[in-house]
Order: sequence, then C-alpha cells, then structure tokens
Amino acid sequence: MNNIGYIWTLVLLLFCLVACNRQNRTANVEVKTKTTVDRYSVILMGGQSNMVGQGKVADLDSLNFPNVIYYDFGLSAGLQQEPKKFGPEVGLSKILQEDFPNKKFILIKYAIGGSSLLDWSPNYDPEKAKVTGHPEFGNMYKRFLKLTDSLTGGNQVKIEAVLWMQGERDARIPEAGNDYYTNFKTLITSLRKDVNRPEVPFLFGKVNPPADRYPALDTVVTAQLRISQELPNTYLIHTDGLEKWEDKVHYSSKGQLELGTRFATKLKVLLQQ
Repeated sequence: MNNIGYIWTLVLLLFCLVACNRQNRTANVEVKTKTTVDRYSVILMGGQSNMVGQGKVADLDSLNFPNVIYYDFGLSAGLQQEPKKFGPEVGLSKILQEDFPNKKFILIKYAIGGSSLLDWSPNYDPEKAKVTGHPEFGNMYKRFLKLTDSLTGGNQVKIEAVLWMQGERDARIPEAGNDYYTNFKTLITSLRKDVNRPEVPFLFGKVNPPADRYPALDTVVTAQLRISQELPNTYLIHTDGLEKWEDKVHYSSKGQLELGTRFATKLKVLLQQ
C-alpha cells in the first residue's frame, strides 16, 4: 500500500501543523511556491464521525490513486486524530482514479466526531454550541474555510462538490434536531457563497442511527429530504444497508468503502455534465 502509506504520512505531517495552532483555533498550512501552476478539481468533505470514518486501514487492499491528493483533518470527539482509520475517501478515490485518470483531484476533509450543526454554524455562537455538549470544538465553519484556502493556494482550482456526512448528533438532541432544516440550509447557502461557487453540488448522506437512541432522527431525516427537494444541486445519498460496527451507528470498513462508492457514483455523473 505504497500510495496509502504516503497519504497517511502526509496526513500526519499536516495534522502536526494543525495541532500546534489548535489553541488559537486556526490551522495554518504552508504552501510551497511553485514555478508552474497545476489545475485541480477540489472536493470538500465535512461532517462528523461517519465522515471521519471508523474503517480500519488494515482491512484495505493495496491501492493506488496517483491523481488524488488527500488532506485529512478528521478528528475524534476528543480532538485526536486516528491515523489507522479511514472514511469514505477511499471508495471515492478509487472511482475518481478509474473514471477520471487524467484529471487531478484534491480532497480536503475536515470533520469531528460528535459535531452538530451548531458547531458548524456560519453564525457560530459558543453558547448555542453548548446545547450539544461540545463547545470545545470551536468555530468549525470558519476553520474549514481557512483550511480550504491554505491547502489550495498556489494552484488553479475549481471546487467541484461538497460531500457531507453528519446529523447523528443533532438527531440525538431534539433541541438541535428541531432546527436542523434551517441550520442545514444556512450552512449550504453560506458555504456556496463563501467559496464563490453559488451552484456547487452538495451531496449528503442520509443519517440512520438507531431510532430508540436518537429521538429526533425522523425530524433530521425529514429535513434532509426537504433540503434535497427544495435547494438546487443538493443530493441525498442513501445509506440503507451499509454494514456497521456493533454500535449500529458507525460504518464498518466495508460500509465505509461502499459509502464512498455511493458518493462517487453520483459525483461522477455530475463531473461528466
């Protein structure tokens, strides 16, 4: 797994840069000056634990994605990185390599396990963020934009899509779940504006944790369905049948590979348009 090993080494180096600046809630990544300008299609990936991923790297076959640069800023709820785990980026990269071998991609993933849309709010309010129990996460939206700017500088880039896997935390706390539609709509419209891509496709996975432990699940899923029907270029990715670990919340290695494939199946259609 030469390429995977390289990717994770790069990930760890980048994570160290972020960790050094965590107290200031910023992530500054140095971008080397280049003599030539490369063209990249950028895919942003955000959310919570199922975007961070609980797949085991040890379960992966040898993979090679020479046209994909991957930056991983996925953190556990304890704000620690798990370098031996993977998320939907692997299944996604496999299809990007197979179907677009002559196209260069940059994947930028920023996600924290247990994060709510209150943590992701463009109008971040630390008092509101306390509702879902993790005010220490800080302003995730602002940090995501800074990461995107720092990691794409020096290249000619086009943000092709945003991939989103989040909602379980809001589904667990009715106060947050009740506002999921409004908060999600605000997130999508604000992110499109701030990356200067008003129609950028927004793909998001349907949340499906156990209803008996997540009382606002129906409210969140209804909001997701409504968003996909009302906002242009938004697409609900079905997650039914994906294999999970014993907690019945987090996708297994097989489930994560298939989740990435489902995102990629829709994304490749959009890229071909």
